Amino acid sequence: MGVVVGTYRLALAAIGFVAQLWAPSTGVTFDLEDYVYFTNQSNLLLAVVMLWGGIAVLTRRTEPPPWLFGAVTLFLLITGLVSYLILDPAPAGEEVVALGLTHDQLVHRLTPLATFVHFVLLVPHRRLRIRTAALWLLYPVAYCAFTTVRGVLSPGSDYPYGFIDVAELGYGGLVLNVLIYGVGFFVLGLALVGIDRLLPARAIVGRREPEPIPRAPLVPAE
Repeated sequence: MGVVVGTYRLALAAIGFVAQLWAPSTGVTFDLEDYVYFTNQSNLLLAVVMLWGGIAVLTRRTEPPPWLFGAVTLFLLITGLVSYLILDPAPAGEEVVALGLTHDQLVHRLTPLATFVHFVLLVPHRRLRIRTAALWLLYPVAYCAFTTVRGVLSPGSDYPYGFIDVAELGYGGLVLNVLIYGVGFFVLGLALVGIDRLLPARAIVGRREPEPIPRAPLVPAE
């Protein structure tokens, strides 16, 4: 079953890299400015972690720790939920990139769902703690700090998302949004930890540890 896990991870990594770096109209492109967006950062992190995890399974090397898989899952769920509940819909007529889906559908719909499925089925469980959910918040908080500093140092730069736009909200509004979203993201992280605690310790789909070879009984010397 390790082949199934490795193949799934490598396929998810490939989708992540394609969604970030390739389009039919432009070919392979990389624009650092695109990675101001949390969506692109989280999907690139997903691709890197899944590439590591897929190669590790197939070569029987050390896999990414469960907390890292959990972190990637949380960040992708944040991406999907914020896109679905808060952001404006993608403009019509966006070109199809892969699997019959547009870039927006790949990074906001497919990868969050596929990552959650991976977390539930292909990752060992009962390793996460409440403090893990708190530590996961460091990245969204750091991201918010980064966008704020960037906006201050580069006044002509657009803020990537309206709910962290200091120019529109003011610092009081920004702090309020950070608190509201921070609590929401923490609750989402706690939900992941709760799911982890409810699932079997071993991955539902994946490699099973070999059964220990029984030792022959010791025969006393005569």
